[in-house]
Amino acid sequence: MFALNDVSMRRAFLLSFLVLLIVGVWVTCKRADDEPDYPISPISRLYVSFSDLATDDSGPLENIVVYDPADSTDYFPTTGSSEALNSTPKRGMGIFFSPILSQGFQISHDDTTVKYFSVNDVGTLGTTSRSFKDTVQLHSPRAIEYDRYSDLLFITNDATDTASLNMYYNPGKLSGQQYPKKRLQLDARPWDLASGMKISDDSVMLVSMLGDTKQIWAFKMHNITAGDQLVKGTPDYTLTITGANDLRGIAYSDSLDMLAITDLGEDASGTTVDGKVYLIENASQVIASGGNILPSRIITGAATTLANPVDVAIAGSPDRNQFIYVADRNKRILRFAIDAASDTAPDQSVSTSLTPSFIYLDARSAGK
Repeated sequence: MFALNDVSMRRAFLLSFLVLLIVGVWVTCKRADDEPDYPISPISRLYVSFSDLATDDSGPLENIVVYDPADSTDYFPTTGSSEALNSTPKRGMGIFFSPILSQGFQISHDDTTVKYFSVNDVGTLGTTSRSFKDTVQLHSPRAIEYDRYSDLLFITNDATDTASLNMYYNPGKLSGQQYPKKRLQLDARPWDLASGMKISDDSVMLVSMLGDTKQIWAFKMHNITAGDQLVKGTPDYTLTITGANDLRGIAYSDSLDMLAITDLGEDASGTTVDGKVYLIENASQVIASGGNILPSRIITGAATTLANPVDVAIAGSPDRNQFIYVADRNKRILRFAIDAASDTAPDQSVSTSLTPSFIYLDARSAGK
């Protein structure tokens, strides 16, 4: 009887071990909930949001366009061949696509509404029926940025008397009227946002400050995402761009540790080519040091055709073509070589029928 029990116990132990082994392998191979679906082929999609308003007799405007692929030699398609969508915002502003949520967002300036859009595997845009708005705390929205770790959608509000950075929790499931989970009151007006930078192992949110401020503000993410309240937003790091006119777009590449910032031209009508793109290398160290700086490189001059560049994106992946993309209010989308400087002509450009306000680049390698 003892021998039989020993055999039964050994069999039970072996069965338990096999079950644990199978479960362990399954857990190891299972995709985490906060990971995006890995693309089969590399992705390079440039999303463009337009700020024009439709008139009564013009019909709806196609106010989102995606260029796909954005990093090929024939990046700008022939007229009418790019993928476009009418998302019906009243003056489109910030645009963002999250592979984590498989969801795109576009903010409307005039009715403070966040519109959702979808994108399939081949880059075709599609609408969804959902949207949310904040008519109480969000008065003049501009840029949007999603942080996967806190599950917060950040929106800059540049209203003169209520300048703020608003955060909305679980944006993939929001609808109807909403209120921010947290709101930072700012002493100056913000424009654009960029994430992905780490300083001393702390992730930071970068904010470009428009008008006379001429600064980049950086906030430690673990400080600004904690709690549910209205607080005074004091930046942890402040960087002043010497000689700047009016800073707008900002983008950061963690693979290159490079920051790109656009500066509007002094001629608001855009008839003078005097806009600038500032490039800051070793950006995390520069931001941490703060103070007044001269950029590492400046793209400006007649050959650049930059008039009033309002947003920027960086393709910095080491295994793909590397470029700097610029949206100009002079109804142009420009692409520059990653090492461009001074009076350098764009590598590619396209004239648009509408006025671009913000751009977002979704660049992912296959299986990454």
